[in-house]
Amino acid sequence: MESGNTGRPRTAEDAIAFAAGYSRYLKRLLAADPHLLSTPELDQAFTAGAMQAELERAGISDDRSLGRALRRLRQRVLARLIARDLGGRAELGEVVATVTGLAEVAIRTATAQLHRDLAAVHGEPRGATDGTPQQLHVVGMGKLGGAELNASSDIDLVLVYPEDGETGGDRPLSNHEFFTRLARRLIGALSEWTEDGFVFRVDTRLRPYGDSGPLVVSLDMLENYLITQGRAWERYAWIKGRPLTGDQQDTLLALVRPFVYRRHLDYGAFAAMRSLHSQVRHEVKRRDRQDNIKLGPGGIREIEFIAQVFQLIRGGHERALQQQSTLPVLAVLGERGFIAPAAVGELSAAYVFLR
Repeated sequence: MESGNTGRPRTAEDAIAFAAGYSRYLKRLLAADPHLLSTPELDQAFTAGAMQAELERAGISDDRSLGRALRRLRQRVLARLIARDLGGRAELGEVVATVTGLAEVAIRTATAQLHRDLAAVHGEPRGATDGTPQQLHVVGMGKLGGAELNASSDIDLVLVYPEDGETGGDRPLSNHEFFTRLARRLIGALSEWTEDGFVFRVDTRLRPYGDSGPLVVSLDMLENYLITQGRAWERYAWIKGRPLTGDQQDTLLALVRPFVYRRHLDYGAFAAMRSLHSQVRHEVKRRDRQDNIKLGPGGIREIEFIAQVFQLIRGGHERALQQQSTLPVLAVLGERGFIAPAAVGELSAAYVFLR
């Protein structure tokens, strides 16, 4: 193998063999389908546009064809990404952009298809106020909201619809029931294991009331919950909240923003974040995970804490801090003088290294 001074393969053929030697997942994929990854493909990243085009060519017509198309796409995307990453052809930015793009394309395609299927039977859901059509708003939280997914990430979702009402068909449903059914089928389309594997594991526990709450909530219910019962850790979580579907995304963000970002300098966030950080540290110690690069001391979560505590304290005044991704937030903190530029450089380098 020609690898030069970097220890990385030079040719595309070598890159695939090199990656398969380190990734059992890629090795299994190629054993099942040797044509899954071609050498010319290694020269370019797998873009969201290319992913969408593949799904459009797949001829999706029902739940089964949807599930198969999404899983086959995941296999192709990850096969190329793993080979590019392990072969030194993809930086962290490409890795997280590609996996995040896969999640976004899969969610949008599945949501649209499943909505059409349900509406064909029950009619379009319409709001009780003025009869406007309703759409499911899938909010990406955590690494998905921050566009920071890696190849093994789960996706955290909160599922919201605009307002109560009912569908207009011969077999009407309340909007809540319509979108609950849609949400369940969406989660299944993404997370159920089939002969083709799965797309993403889905976690919906960040929704109002967690596992004990309804799977989908209206905008009014979400707003009421955040005002009356929203806790400090939920402010932290909603920093990353990013709507991926729906036609009222701006309305949803405007509803959440005052809960997360306070008008005044919110020094009370220090105590809340200190308590949350202490809980995480205690749990890490209890589980003997001190060397865990995500949760342990000096790990990924602690770098995120540093960025997000400044977002909670100053985000109401500094609109540049009202964004979901960690590295850009660190850069703003350095530019505005809230953190010394040298410290920002060290934190950013450590974050990239650990990710």
